[in-house]
Amino acid sequence: MDETYFDEGPAGNFETATLEITKELDVNELNSQNTVPVGADTAKKNRENKTYTSSEVPSSKDLSNIPFKHIDIHSFFSDRNEVVDRALKDCQESLINEEENDIIGSWLLTEISLWDIEKERLVILSKKAIYSIKYDFISLKILEYNRIPLLQIDTLVSGELVYPPSSLAPKRHMSGIRLMWNKGNPVPLTKKWNPFAKDIPWLTYASHPLFWYKGSEVEKARFNVEGLQSLIKDFLPSDCIIRNGLIIIENYFGVGALVHNRNGLGFYKIRGKVSF
Repeated sequence: MDETYFDEGPAGNFETATLEITKELDVNELNSQNTVPVGADTAKKNRENKTYTSSEVPSSKDLSNIPFKHIDIHSFFSDRNEVVDRALKDCQESLINEEENDIIGSWLLTEISLWDIEKERLVILSKKAIYSIKYDFISLKILEYNRIPLLQIDTLVSGELVYPPSSLAPKRHMSGIRLMWNKGNPVPLTKKWNPFAKDIPWLTYASHPLFWYKGSEVEKARFNVEGLQSLIKDFLPSDCIIRNGLIIIENYFGVGALVHNRNGLGFYKIRGKVSF
């Protein structure tokens, strides 16, 4: 019987070939698992970039520098519609005579006393005088007022309201103005340390708390101390000193003032079941 031989070519190592094929399959499978679609990869990079950007670039709005952060503005009686306009009109008709009836501007501001007590005051500026008025926004009537002739004012200081370096009072983060008519003389100790003294020869003003919560510039202007600052300069005596600088409020550890201002006791507000 003839034997038939097959021409198989060179002999191969089947075990080695099997291992190589297995390795190729493992590599392909690994690559397929690590492959991410183009769209998903782009989205991932965008998320990473966004995370990096948000962590590296802080927000430009620093809320820590905004005073009166923890107040309810709707508790102010002066926040009601047209109540401020009505009060200013009432004051102009009652206090300002015909000779002085050339009103330059009017505002609702915060007056800060020598003892760092904040008070809600209507301010009316005429060509001859400035009026600081305590007005009852509940019963809508004038309680008291102070009239200072502009010719008496010898110094106007504009700048940040600060406490002495040794003071324990927290920073105000506010600017304001101080009108002075003491000719540079210090306040006598009998007045400086008397909390009931009223004839202090200067007035210190800052913006009303509502200024930081009004939307439009027109609404904010009524409560902005910068409006008074920009207008009054043109009507002060020619020898009046006008300068920019720190306005020092000498409150070193006035607990009473801190409690008073923190609770807004110098403003007419709704306080639970009572209003004052």
